Amino acid sequence: MAGVALDHGVALDHTSVAVHDAMAWARRLRRELGATPIFGEQLAQFRYLLLHIGTADDGARLELLEPRGEGFLTRFLGARGEGPHHLTFVVADLRATVVHARALGLTVVGEDHDHPPWREAFIAPDDRHGVVIQLAQSDRSYPPVEQLLSSRTRDVEDFPGSRGATEPHWWTRLWQTAPGAVARLGATHLASTDLAFSRLVFGDLLGARVTEIDSALELSWPGGSVRVHASDRPGVTGMSLRGGPAGGIAIGPARLGPGVLHP
Repeated sequence: MAGVALDHGVALDHTSVAVHDAMAWARRLRRELGATPIFGEQLAQFRYLLLHIGTADDGARLELLEPRGEGFLTRFLGARGEGPHHLTFVVADLRATVVHARALGLTVVGEDHDHPPWREAFIAPDDRHGVVIQLAQSDRSYPPVEQLLSSRTRDVEDFPGSRGATEPHWWTRLWQTAPGAVARLGATHLASTDLAFSRLVFGDLLGARVTEIDSALELSWPGGSVRVHASDRPGVTGMSLRGGPAGGIAIGPARLGPGVLHP
């Protein structure tokens, strides 16, 4: 699960969904939304594929996570079924961000500070946001979106990569699926039981530009945005989508669809 390198600040890298069959979903998203594969790898317990849905100027990244052995992902799918699993933010200083997160009372697990291509840590889900937040730092970066959209070449040696990952080309048969008309993926919608705390986490800790719109928080970073809605049922409810099927696409309880996705 990898993204971009930063000299300073924070970027929203992607929203990740857990699915039973990543290739089947990738083919559907390519046919119906014109999705373009960026990169994927296989690890002991899972494999992933990162997609860009949109144009070079308007779009967002969605990651598909598929279990490959018993572990956290099989437990997640067994308990909840397919649906949103985590949000990933790339930060300039992972250690400092982890210290700040703990100072806010957040639980941080799974720290790995010793793999420069993809250092990571995870903020465990709580009863306010109900979703894992992955923090990452990398000394590598992907090519510009324009290049990724115009070429099937992927020089994976220079891409951010997870510790112990293999099979960086496992997903390339996706190119055999003809793309449909390009839709544009937008903001991730997140239900929160505590908007004041959401402002602290995403604004203070993760450096979002925060705007209040219709009793919600619009949080913006390089790479994308998150709209946080007040609710007594926390969790990611979906992502805004322009184009594609009229009713959008449901992935478990979440939806890629038009308009504001209230919880």
